[in-house]
Amino acid sequence: MGKFILGDIKRGHEWGEQFKDEYKNEALNKWWRPNLGKCVIAGPLDQHTQLDLTGPPGCISKVYYGLLFQLRKWEFTVHRASEHIEVSPVHAQYYQLTMKQKEDIENKIKAGLTSASQAIADFELLKHDERKYGEFYDYIKNKDEHSLRAVFIDQVDVHTGETAIRNIVTRWPTLIVDFLRLTESDTNTDEIKKKLDVSKAEAVVLSTKNRLYNEWKKLFGPEIEKRRNRIKELLQSREHSINEYREWLKPYITRHRLLKESLQTDELRKVQTTAFVPMVGQATSFAQVNIWAWKYFPRLEPKKKAGEIEALRPLDAYDDFVKKELIFHPEHGLIADYPWITEKWAAEKAKEIKQNWLTPGRLYYTFYEITLDKATMRNADGSEIEDGIFYINSIFISQNALLAKLMELKAKQEEVEMYVNKIIGIHKEEKPEEKKEGAKKKVQPLLQSLKKVKIPKSDWFTFFQRGPYEINFEDRIVMDLRRMGAYRYTPIIALIKERFGFGQV
Repeated sequence: MGKFILGDIKRGHEWGEQFKDEYKNEALNKWWRPNLGKCVIAGPLDQHTQLDLTGPPGCISKVYYGLLFQLRKWEFTVHRASEHIEVSPVHAQYYQLTMKQKEDIENKIKAGLTSASQAIADFELLKHDERKYGEFYDYIKNKDEHSLRAVFIDQVDVHTGETAIRNIVTRWPTLIVDFLRLTESDTNTDEIKKKLDVSKAEAVVLSTKNRLYNEWKKLFGPEIEKRRNRIKELLQSREHSINEYREWLKPYITRHRLLKESLQTDELRKVQTTAFVPMVGQATSFAQVNIWAWKYFPRLEPKKKAGEIEALRPLDAYDDFVKKELIFHPEHGLIADYPWITEKWAAEKAKEIKQNWLTPGRLYYTFYEITLDKATMRNADGSEIEDGIFYINSIFISQNALLAKLMELKAKQEEVEMYVNKIIGIHKEEKPEEKKEGAKKKVQPLLQSLKKVKIPKSDWFTFFQRGPYEINFEDRIVMDLRRMGAYRYTPIIALIKERFGFGQV
């Protein structure tokens, strides 16, 4: 379990755990009620359950997809939060199919990465050539005779073998310096001998090398720009190839990551070691999928203020409380699980969530976490059975707390993209940004007084308004929970039971 306070909102289910009225997350149990008014995260005591169905292969999938499609028809926003699979090697057909799919994807990823690496290597070589030819072009353009002669010595004349200037410099130690002092017109041996005060033999060598240099410059000068342009074209082609390789790889890497095995996670590894369904000596397969569904909840008396005022001055879901307590708090904020989060990223994602996933002007929502554990077993006679357990957890939540929870979904999506980019070698440079510290609680005189009279912390909120959201849990929020049970939770349970055939003779 992560550190994010809203990361785990389960209430005691999965693999035969005892049901609890409170959250499994003890930190959340202690945190949510004292913060009423600033946000609302209430789990109705009688609105979480599990429904189990056993039947022929395919029966669970029919119920599962039927439920998701119906939730969308009921105007819920539905997203998958996580998914895991595990297949016993004894279930040869399914195991081989699953493993072969992963291996095929892995081979394609390896081949694509190899091609991309070669393209990058070619690109770097061409980039080096482009820089060198750029230098040569500047020498010719600026008539830098000294630099051109140095290039001739190092990269042209050196290939003439034993007669290269560098190879005979031991005979005339000043040969290189003397050659650099020549001009284009210095081709006469006697004139060079007199001008540089050198021996006749050295003057002959300098005269020969200077004529070769002049000829090379005539041929090399007009050709340099053509080569430079050709290299630029090749660079563009290689850069395009690298980008294309990376784009081709993204679907394969994403698909490979989605084929996540249960044994890859710490929690599910522990569960599988003691699960009553055998995973070694029996042909079995296991899959778990976690779905989030939410929809705004109209209250009978949401606020005692004029509707026009509410429309003109709507509450911002991305408020200071969310930023300090649920996003950037170092101990239990979202940043504790996703340390790469920045203020800029959070502000952008909050804007996306408000535009696409929240209903303008609605302060409260019903949030359902629906987890399906599906197990398929093949018997020795070839027959198969399928068992599915639906865990339905109902939460009444304010818009700002829901935004923080949905930002966790955005962070999961971002991590997949970061993982893909890391594999294919894309690194996005960002300037470091200071992380906000969480809100520090100030001890006020009223709180000191409450401590002295020994009033439980859970009841402190009754003495003063803590924020823009509902504060009266016993009288007002409870009424909302009852309506939510009647109009939201009950239809979902009834739909699953109907698809299961519960109560039918």
